[in-house]
Amino acid sequence: MRDILRFHVPCKIEYTKLVEDFIKISARYLHPNGSNDFVTKLCSVMNEVFINIVRHSNTAAENEIIRFQFEIGLKYFSISIYDYGPGFKADGNIPPYPKECIGKKYKLRDVIDGIVYYKVLDPFSISFEFEEKQDVELDDLANFDKLADNGLGMSIVTKLMDTVTYSYVGNGKFDWKLTKTLD
Repeated sequence: MRDILRFHVPCKIEYTKLVEDFIKISARYLHPNGSNDFVTKLCSVMNEVFINIVRHSNTAAENEIIRFQFEIGLKYFSISIYDYGPGFKADGNIPPYPKECIGKKYKLRDVIDGIVYYKVLDPFSISFEFEEKQDVELDDLANFDKLADNGLGMSIVTKLMDTVTYSYVGNGKFDWKLTKTLD
């Protein structure tokens, strides 16, 4: 079984609540046995990606909408979110990445409990991963003052989803692909 849901929304911050409401309604189709915790985590992921697209992509400047596509399988679901992003630089290059960048891992940012990396998979795609730090004292509030506020969203997304990729699909357009295996 494979069903597809599509949702399009203007690239404006005032639509964040609409995206969240859509996720809350759709969550029971994405994971029929999912808990409230599942819905909360999925809303967090979608809020982070949506807000990042609004703030950092060229989607609004291109007078385009943000396109969400949810693919539902028996034991997984995947979410594709299409935007007109700037891409991620790897050794100063944006897609298509040269051969010498393929397979290399780049640090995106440090967070309190780990590091978010991205790896160039091929000339057009990168994947994100979260590497947890050992022996982190999360109760030490002084650590929060040392962190920049940008990039925290990707740590949330990479921790809550099984795979996260960002691929150039042509004409300035990128596809975020978020996949979650269901229990």
